[in-house]
Amino acid sequence: MSDGQTTDTVRRTTDPVLTVDNVTKSFGGVTALDGATLEVRDGEIVGVVGPNGAGKSTLFNCIMGVYELTDGRVELDGTDISSQRTDVIVNSGMSRTFQLARVFPDLTVRENMLINQEHRNERLVETLLSPSDQEVYDRADELLEFVGLEKLASSPAGELSTGQKKLLNIAGTLLSDPEIVLLDEPAAGVNPGLVDDIAQSILDLNDRGATFCIIEHDMDMIRSLSEYLYVLHNGTNLEQGEPETVLQKEAVLEAYFGQ
Repeated sequence: MSDGQTTDTVRRTTDPVLTVDNVTKSFGGVTALDGATLEVRDGEIVGVVGPNGAGKSTLFNCIMGVYELTDGRVELDGTDISSQRTDVIVNSGMSRTFQLARVFPDLTVRENMLINQEHRNERLVETLLSPSDQEVYDRADELLEFVGLEKLASSPAGELSTGQKKLLNIAGTLLSDPEIVLLDEPAAGVNPGLVDDIAQSILDLNDRGATFCIIEHDMDMIRSLSEYLYVLHNGTNLEQGEPETVLQKEAVLEAYFGQ
């Protein structure tokens, strides 16, 4: 495991959903991750912060099977998923959003939701044209209502604002009721007026049982959301613990804020 400092804090006593153990990722002669470690427990909102180039997005890509690990191990609910393809990992119970909101602009908001239902060996058109269970439709509409997009369900997704697209992405990841959702900078590029809406939606969904791991540069947002925080620097753990305490550490201020 990494030698990153741990700040005394009280964490949930629930079982780990996601465990990242001593993960290393090298690209040629460049080491992007160097023994990074992370644990997310059932029902938690865990934050991941660090300066540009710290390895945050690389970490998510390693967790999701986009990059093959150079060394280390990733577990989902105690099962080793280190060598699995991304689609297998998703079907095993892990979903992800991206820094740039991704939608099919010519499809409606509801159709964009339905794409996220579980489907195997199907093309996109088959997913849309094949009848879905009423339960899937009901859950899609329930999630759209929960994030405040129910009135836009029949509108083309391309007409949504950046913040609304991110809300749609978050709702979509939850359609299949995953074990954990990785959110990559949910506030990035979002009108400040919608940042609070996104944060509140995450908190409300967490209250309903959703587990999140969040990369975010907005310090106010990460303080308000996360109950446990990891700080990465140069591809490894620098500090971890309760957000308010960790973000005041001298090493973090120096690494992240240049103080």
